[in-house]
Amino acid sequence: MLLYDKNIMFASFLIYCIYFSGDVMNNGIQVIYPRTTYKVLNEAISQFIEKTILEFINIAKEPIQENFTYTLDISHDEYHYQDYLSIVFYVSSYTGGAHPNHSIFSLVYDISTDKIITMEDLVEEREELLSILSLESRKILSQNPKVVDSTMLMKGTLPSISNFSIFALGPGGIILFFPEYQVAPYSSGAFKVVVNYNTIFEHDGEA
Repeated sequence: MLLYDKNIMFASFLIYCIYFSGDVMNNGIQVIYPRTTYKVLNEAISQFIEKTILEFINIAKEPIQENFTYTLDISHDEYHYQDYLSIVFYVSSYTGGAHPNHSIFSLVYDISTDKIITMEDLVEEREELLSILSLESRKILSQNPKVVDSTMLMKGTLPSISNFSIFALGPGGIILFFPEYQVAPYSSGAFKVVVNYNTIFEHDGEA
């Protein structure tokens, strides 16, 4: 049953709020997502939201535990840098088990070219980018007391596309997101690291 569906103005775009309760096997869904003035970005957002909701509903149809409310919550942040608009989604779902599952998904949109930008695109423009992000993120994360497993840290920051696919372009640098289990155990939570643009340019000068 749809309980609440409204839209409100926030920052540079319209925010849509969707609330469901008891629609499939006593599950609850809360989704807050933006609608921009850019068609390509809106389509990418819609695809992600619809895919995530459908996956959750399919799991909720066959509950693992009885007398539990299965929940899905999607929220987001936005970042602006020059002609780039980045939206980062935070997904929390509970479908039984010891704790909720969390994931992070990002979309980076280039307003000037009307395209979604991926880490592959950035690496094509700057070959050494992955090595720089690997080195700098390790430096920052190794100083965090919540990063308690050096093996997980090293593996989760290897210079690969998959390790740095969740990112945003912020005003001060490339923002990297590391979900739970990537660089530390679940109990340590997720991590966000900012690699300053000046730092990246300095590495280029050394190459």
